[in-house]
Amino acid sequence: MKKSLCVFWGILIMTSIIIALNVMVHRIDWKNYEYAVKSCVSGQTAVKMVQTAELKATKEGEYDAGDIGMQIVYQLAKRSIVKVIVKDSAGSGIIWRIEDGIVIASNRHLLMKDVQAEIEFGNGTSVSADVIGYSQQYDIGFVKIQEEAVTDNVLRDIYEAVPTLYETESEEGKIAFDAKYSKRRVLQAGAATDKHTANCSTGNIMGLAFVPLFHTNVLVTECFSRAGMSGGGVFDEGGHLLGMISGGEVPEDAEKKEAEITYSIPPALIAAEYEAVISRMTE
Repeated sequence: MKKSLCVFWGILIMTSIIIALNVMVHRIDWKNYEYAVKSCVSGQTAVKMVQTAELKATKEGEYDAGDIGMQIVYQLAKRSIVKVIVKDSAGSGIIWRIEDGIVIASNRHLLMKDVQAEIEFGNGTSVSADVIGYSQQYDIGFVKIQEEAVTDNVLRDIYEAVPTLYETESEEGKIAFDAKYSKRRVLQAGAATDKHTANCSTGNIMGLAFVPLFHTNVLVTECFSRAGMSGGGVFDEGGHLLGMISGGEVPEDAEKKEAEITYSIPPALIAAEYEAVISRMTE
């Protein structure tokens, strides 16, 4: 029953997004990039939506078409992102699986602090979860909310992330990735810091690069990230998960530890490590 409800709400969300995108395609003046979907969204509501996601208008009354598209991506992506609290630390997590409970992927450096975590969903509901394992090599870990703790109230407002499993290890894979994704726009989302402030940013893909700290090739984005977004997701224009935020480059003269270049773990590694964790649990 719970899984059926989740599928129902997922279909409903995707249907709404498709309808919204179709309306925008037909109602935006592409020459001036003027936001003109007045028949379904009021101007006041549009401004509030953009500001909530920290997406700025070019000037009063005008919006960049890409920003509007990313706002729709954010409305979907935020349903796949949770806050992960372990002892006195907090970060973000990605809803990886909704089956026999809820599995959440996050950073190993956060989850190694305890055997349990508190998961806070976007609607404010908090549930305890068990740390079920970590990667032996990468900054990846997993927690699971047991099925008996998953209520209809939780399922109604969440969505399982849809990863893009691109190949990252070979030079051919990196070249293929760059050819398809280089310079494409992305949205990075972490758990909301409070009920009124979205924790997200938009930017562009730079490519894949080997970073010794992570022992692998990671997704590099020219996109702002701050403390608390680690463990969150990088999403493309279609709402697909391209990576899990794990670190970044902070300017030497920066007053705050906020990255302008972000490093994210590719979904293919998360998928492989999840299978390894499950395999170890069943041995």
